[in-house]
Amino acid sequence: MHNIVNIDSDFSIFCIEEKMNISPEKVIAYFQPILSADSKTVYSYEILGRYIDDDGKVHSLGPFFNDINTTNEEALQVDRLVRRYALKKYAEEKRSEYLFINIRLAWLMPFTDRPDLMLTLKWAEEFGIALEKLVIEITEEEFNASDAYIHAILHYKGVGCRIALDDYGKNASNIERLAELKPDIIKIDMDYIHNSEKSYHYREYLRSIADFAESVGIEVLYEGIETREQLDICMALKGRFYQGFLIARPQASMSDAVIDEAVFSESIEKLYTVLQDKIVQTEALRRSLDAQVEHFLAENPFDSEKKNYDEYLTKLSQRLQNVRLVYLCDSRGNQLTSNIVHPTYATPYNNEHKNKSWVWRGYFYEALKSIAIGEKSHLSDSYHDFSTKDKVRTYSYSISNDFFLFIDINTP
Repeated sequence: MHNIVNIDSDFSIFCIEEKMNISPEKVIAYFQPILSADSKTVYSYEILGRYIDDDGKVHSLGPFFNDINTTNEEALQVDRLVRRYALKKYAEEKRSEYLFINIRLAWLMPFTDRPDLMLTLKWAEEFGIALEKLVIEITEEEFNASDAYIHAILHYKGVGCRIALDDYGKNASNIERLAELKPDIIKIDMDYIHNSEKSYHYREYLRSIADFAESVGIEVLYEGIETREQLDICMALKGRFYQGFLIARPQASMSDAVIDEAVFSESIEKLYTVLQDKIVQTEALRRSLDAQVEHFLAENPFDSEKKNYDEYLTKLSQRLQNVRLVYLCDSRGNQLTSNIVHPTYATPYNNEHKNKSWVWRGYFYEALKSIAIGEKSHLSDSYHDFSTKDKVRTYSYSISNDFFLFIDINTP
């Protein structure tokens, strides 16, 4: 039998002394800073549950919330203590940053018909906190909820709160719910960030999430960043917000939060340097290929009437350096030749791709775009070849308005 401890007129809390050997008044909140790449300053603080033991040491409430023996009702009551404490402190410290508040969907059940009675909103009003400063964070694994829960979440959004979806990508992302809810922020699952150090598959998956989010107007937050390499990877993948022990640990106060602004700024400056170097290297490689191709064309004028395209490209490939294969397309993206593989790689002729259409490939679109603005050539970003999995870049050159030369180049 749980003892009941009244802490205000609106709700009561189960005493957690039996489960954790602590009293409710020792339940507090800590705050972990979230930094924004645009301002290089704190955008928000995330509320995290803590408790103080008899020796005055502070411990995480994570084990309590994650314990399979902790009932949903017990977790709710303890979380309410944490939330109220955090909102009160936010008001007392006169903060202006956003405040991330974790909410389990199951906790919204009593409010599906009357979302205006949700306690977080009542406490924000009590403490004079603008609802526009609250970010309601929902875990993605709970996102297959009924319409009633979604209605409650949308009420938060309707009164001005922002909505964040936590651990995005961890489970099968529910695109239907995502489209319905239209969250403002998605938080990338930290396991993916940690694994991105070891695998380009994880990095490219994170990149695809960031690209998708940007295209639909959702901001990306990378959490759980613990190393400089993880921070650098996340910076390179795009995303506005960053959170983790490397940058700042959870702290008792927002007013005097300790933040490693230096490591954050260094990562931004490193990204700028990398981007600048990439531009310089790409332009140098493109110009080198331009010179090689144009020198060959000057000595061997292209004659579209002869139709001996394979023979012509074989001669060209033997004159090029550091290339993988060469092929010719018409202006609609239809491949007119075999893949003419450079002699250092394999046999010269490969008819597998002849007559295939590449209009759906990104590099063909980039080639068309370059021609439209008056440029003769274009060099794509790196990608992995479907067949070989090699990391390649595709160079395109407009021989005329009707014929495009494409050259694949292996990259480190």
